[in-house]
Amino acid sequence: MNTLPGVWLDDLTRQEVASRLDGNAVVLVPVVLAGTPAPHLPLKTAALIARALGQALLQRLPVVLAPVIDADSFSRPEMLERVLGDRLDGLRALGARRIVVLEISPSPLGTPQVLADGLVVRAGDRLADDEYVTSCLMALDPRSVRMPLLPASSRSQAFAGERGMSAEVDEIATAVVSKWPDLI
Repeated sequence: MNTLPGVWLDDLTRQEVASRLDGNAVVLVPVVLAGTPAPHLPLKTAALIARALGQALLQRLPVVLAPVIDADSFSRPEMLERVLGDRLDGLRALGARRIVVLEISPSPLGTPQVLADGLVVRAGDRLADDEYVTSCLMALDPRSVRMPLLPASSRSQAFAGERGMSAEVDEIATAVVSKWPDLI
């Protein structure tokens, strides 16, 4: 059995989902948009950061974390809006009433249109900063960073990535608890 306060949605059985989403659970839906990563970073970078932030949130809050939606895989914004809307409708059909869309992107994605009754939290404003993103990946999966392609002037460090992600988790947790104080 899971000993963390939170849980990944896809780790649950149908029966566990029904009992967990009893109307009081908070469900986080991460949506990532990274654009074109730096040449020394793999395409999975933004999704990997999103999963790491999600895992840290599960260790702090009793939330249910839905699978990451990769907005980069949609060629048109209306496709993302439709997929996100379908995901939110599916979660509501399962009993979710408290939903947070976690935008992890260097710029706002415009998800408030599909989530009138929940909360949109932005993280990843620093995804446009190659130093920050590289530092995060150095902390999470250092073998993925193509070191020969890293600019010689880079000051990226794993420790800086850990600190940055920790600050992001603090901000996200504060926003969620501010909306639903009974969560803690």
